[in-house]
Amino acid sequence: MNEQNQTNQNNYQNLYDPNYQGILNAPTGAVPLPQTPEVHYSKTEQVCAFLAMLAGFLFIRFTLYHETGIFTTLFYWLLITTEIIFVKNSGKTFTKSEKFVIITMYLFSCAYFITANQTMKVLTTLFLVLDSGIFLLGVSSTLDTVLRFLPEALPLSALAMPLSEFGKCFDAVKQSKGNTAWKNAGYILGGLLIALPLTCIIASLLCKADENMSALLGNFLKIPPEDLLILVPQLLFGILIGCAIFSSMYSATHKTIMLDSETCEKKAESLRFIPNMMLYAAVTPVCILYVLYFISQLQYFIGGFTGTLAEGFTYAEYARKGFFELCWVCVINLAVIAAIGLFARMTGSVKPLMLKIYSIFLCFCSLFLAGTAIAKMFLYIRYYGMTRLRIYTTWFMFLLVIGFMVLIARQFRYSLNIGKIAYIVFTVMFGILVFSRPDEWITRYNANQYLAGNLNNFDTSVLHKMSNDAWAGLTFYSTDELTRLYAADSMDITEVMKNTKSGIQADFYDTLNLSAWEIMYNVK
Repeated sequence: MNEQNQTNQNNYQNLYDPNYQGILNAPTGAVPLPQTPEVHYSKTEQVCAFLAMLAGFLFIRFTLYHETGIFTTLFYWLLITTEIIFVKNSGKTFTKSEKFVIITMYLFSCAYFITANQTMKVLTTLFLVLDSGIFLLGVSSTLDTVLRFLPEALPLSALAMPLSEFGKCFDAVKQSKGNTAWKNAGYILGGLLIALPLTCIIASLLCKADENMSALLGNFLKIPPEDLLILVPQLLFGILIGCAIFSSMYSATHKTIMLDSETCEKKAESLRFIPNMMLYAAVTPVCILYVLYFISQLQYFIGGFTGTLAEGFTYAEYARKGFFELCWVCVINLAVIAAIGLFARMTGSVKPLMLKIYSIFLCFCSLFLAGTAIAKMFLYIRYYGMTRLRIYTTWFMFLLVIGFMVLIARQFRYSLNIGKIAYIVFTVMFGILVFSRPDEWITRYNANQYLAGNLNNFDTSVLHKMSNDAWAGLTFYSTDELTRLYAADSMDITEVMKNTKSGIQADFYDTLNLSAWEIMYNVK
């Protein structure tokens, strides 16, 4: 026992001897851990890593903090071009569908310059982010697969791809340091970024303290210090956004995140667990209710299409009554039809006849309700003019009408890629809404109708609730026409337009869109 203890003690002490080799020869069952091979990034990938970080900062600066018009458009063009270069570097050739998506991204990037409507800009940002994710996920899989299984694809493109290879951007930047030119450029850029906020703050304070210094540096540095300090968090969050952008591009080209068509089909089949008779029984009372409703309200509905009022209604009461309820019913019907198609038991792609009949009946009911709602809204606009809410809801109802028509076609051709059709339809409809500049459209319609004697008044209070697009629309009218519009609501429109021009010129970022240019050029 003493000899055994002595041997163990000697072995324990020998572990600290750097020349001791006995432990290496010990017959253990341990297997050495495999070393992760170093990832080598191409020169294009290294450049795109820097561009992704720059794009992250510009996204924070010119999309979230300032939506600047032409600068924001140029930023998105830079981002889209970076994605294309990155994908092309992997040897990818674009299909017609992918080229269509690329064109839509370039076109919708122009919305920041075309319109000053804040709602349109926010919706465009969401559209571009989702569109970019769909494009990159389509590179790793196929775009047709992505659009066919869009509910499954959106979480992958919005979360999985930006986070799966998050650290790769730093690795690519770090690897580029082997190149002396890139290394020095990185050091210079880093030093300038560190010095920029402090330099600007000191310069701004010196300009305020001394008039000669202010004259020397000019108005460019007359910026409040708090606006300069915001650059620091913008840089930090911009780097994180850049890493997410690079992660999405890297995942797409190296196929670390893919959408498998067979797996998605199996998931869809697993959802078909509700007996069809149960679904039919659940939907039948709703269908009967629609029949009774249509019979009882037939004369009321027809009035919306013929332009005649139901007895006891004014135009405002008739148009407003039940409009939003009809919209909600259409949305509920859309959800019911989707649930029937998703949960009903089917044999492969063969859809039961009764399932088709119920779906088609609900679609036709929804088309009638949507058409009635649109007719009522047109009647309302005809007598009371346009507003944002009236335009947006009418646009949404038209979108639903097209959607129900596509669902009817789907009942006769089950293999139809409804996701692809929905994407194309929504892109076209959204493009019509954005590029029509709804604020200008509303203003010019109301002005033309009032000048033609079709509206009783020109509501100038609506103008103050809209963007500069509305005032830009008024710059095309003559002085006499503006005087008549002024008489409609006792507001000196010419004077307000001059004040609007002064307000635009006071803020550099407000001057970077088409409406601002029209106002500054046309208002004297």
